[in-house]
Order: sequence, then C-alpha cells, then structure tokens
Amino acid sequence: MKVPLIILWLVVPVFLFAQSPEKLISEGAYDQAIEKCVQRLKDGRGKKDELYAALKLAYEKANEMDLQRVFTLKESGQPDIWYEVFLANYSIQERYRKVSVLGQQLQADQVNIQLLDYSTELEAAREHAAAYLYAHAGKLLQSGSRDDAILAYDELRKITRLYDEFKDVTLLMRQALGASAGTALLEFRNLSDAYLPPDFLAEMESIQLSSSEKQYLDYTTKTLPGQAYPLTLSIHITYLEITPGTVNEKEYTASHKDPESFARLYEDENKREEDKKHPDYNKCRITEIYQYKTAVMKGKLRYVDARSGKVLYIVPVTARSVFENRTATASGDMFACPPEVLEILDKPRKKIPGNAEMLYNVGEEFKKLVKSIVWDDTFIND
Repeated sequence: MKVPLIILWLVVPVFLFAQSPEKLISEGAYDQAIEKCVQRLKDGRGKKDELYAALKLAYEKANEMDLQRVFTLKESGQPDIWYEVFLANYSIQERYRKVSVLGQQLQADQVNIQLLDYSTELEAAREHAAAYLYAHAGKLLQSGSRDDAILAYDELRKITRLYDEFKDVTLLMRQALGASAGTALLEFRNLSDAYLPPDFLAEMESIQLSSSEKQYLDYTTKTLPGQAYPLTLSIHITYLEITPGTVNEKEYTASHKDPESFARLYEDENKREEDKKHPDYNKCRITEIYQYKTAVMKGKLRYVDARSGKVLYIVPVTARSVFENRTATASGDMFACPPEVLEILDKPRKKIPGNAEMLYNVGEEFKKLVKSIVWDDTFIND
C-alpha cells in the first residue's frame, strides 16, 4: 500500500498545478487562478487574451466577495467586526500587490482591469481591530475567570498579527497565560554543550513563590496521577560559558598636577629643597591588580500548551555572574596618588571562585530572571 500512496501524494500537487485558470475559477479558487495568470503572463507562456480575461474575471470575483463581506460586517453594527474587516481588506490589498507587478504590461496591452488599492482602508481596519481587541482582552482579564483568560490570550495573539509591538500586549499575554492555567508544569532542560550536574538542575527547579504569586500561578515539577496541567513552563538552557580567572597587574607613575600647591606643608624650606632632589618627589609609583572571572548562561523560557504541545510564547533569557576585585599598592609621594587609587589602596586580594561556584551563582541569576518574567508584579492580576 505504501508505494501507491506515495505516488498519489506526488501526483496530487502536480495535478493541481496543471489545472487551468478557467478550471480554478469554476471551482471558486480565485486567488489561485490570479497567481497562475500573473505567473504565466510574466513568463510569456499561454495566450494573452485568454489569460487577461481569466485574470480580470478572477480578480473582480474575489474582490466582490471580500467587499461584500466588509459591507455585511459593517452593516451589523457590532463592535467586534474589525479583525474580520482587516482580514478581508488584507486579501484585497494582497491581490492588488500581486496584479500590480503587471502594471506596465497591462497598460501596454490596453487591458481594462481596475486595480483596487485598499491600503488606506486596510490601515484603518488594523487600528480599529487592535483597539477593540486590546480593550476587550483587558475586560476579560479583569473578570478573574480562567475561561475568560483563555479568550483574552486569543484576542492578544490577534493583536500580534496586526502589529509587531502594541502597548503592553507582551505583558498581558503572559498574564493571560498564567491566569488561564492555575498550576503549571515547570521543567529545566540542558541543551547546551556543557555538563550540568543533576543536583544543579534540581536546584534550578526550586523557585520560592509568595502566597500572591502562587495564587496567580503555582507550579510543580512532578506530575500527579489524574491531574491536568494546561501550561508547561519549559526552560531550555542553550549556552553556558565560564571564563578562566585572570589577574592583571599594571604599574605606572602618577604626578601631582600642581607641585607648588603643597609647598605650604613644609615648615623647613631647606627640607623642601632637599626633597625636591629625590626622584620620587611629587611622584607616586602605583601597582594596580585586577582580578576577573565571568559566567554567562543563556536560554529560552517557553510557554507550551500541554494539551496540543504548541509553543505559545518564547522569551529569551541571558544571565551573567561577574567576579571582580581591584587592589593597589603605592609608594612615593602619596599626595600625587589619584583618588580612585586611594580608594582601593591595600585592599586584600581575594580568592578567585572556582567553576562550580560560578555555575551556582549564574544559575541563581538565571532563576531570578525566569521568576521575574513569569511572576512579575507588573502583570500579576491581583
């Protein structure tokens, strides 16, 4: 049975591709007919008169359907029509874009196809749709109902199709996801090239929540029999780098900008003249020591619909942990020592943390970022 099925799978697209524009129009596939006519006219394949006639018929029929749809929606007087109006206008404008590539050719061949530019109407519908969806989603979230939170998320998702960024939609989407779930399944996965001990991953999954945060969205790391978890917070660690500790030393000499300003400190002028002969007079010899080590962890927080397995939302996460220590020694005329050096003068050197300690530190920072994304007070619905 497998061979005939494979052959059928290969033949069906070829059959559809081979269909004539007239056949597609008879089946109501107007947009496919338009694409086929435009491509053949661009390539110079087929009879122009027949292709122009099919293009004109398909273009006008398709627009007629969408224009009627827009008219019916507006006549209803309902406030929730604008996303559907936008979709219909978008279809009209896409046809205009596709057929417009033949503009010079249509003019040269004196083809009477009235191209319908709906860009103004499209942008107006986009604005109306986003405004309604945003306001409606906000009302749904205020109800405190999980079913309403699910609907609110769908409304907010539509806004992301209208605009790349719109007000605080990103935060509201996370609020809707949390409010619609109640309890989420939390999991950490190491997809980086670095080895992470099991106890480290177990520690990462331990996130302390306040009572208000639990009320908004609690979590578990282990499923219980018979318990459904509609939302999975799946955190993928994709990158980890811990640099070797470095110790850099820098030696230099600093001089006072105004040597005569300290002349009054000398009660004995002979002593001052004697000191001026010394090579370190008004000069400070400094050795700065800089200790440094970093750890960087990157990953992605994925909101996953546990029922369908669909990834609903992704937030990139990057955490850094930095160890640095500065100290210095100085000799000579301390009046010439810069203030920033005086602050670290004779501070003790510190032991540079090992990789295990740096891993723990960057893991804590990563975990804090995850918590701030999911349980941030700015979008928890109290």
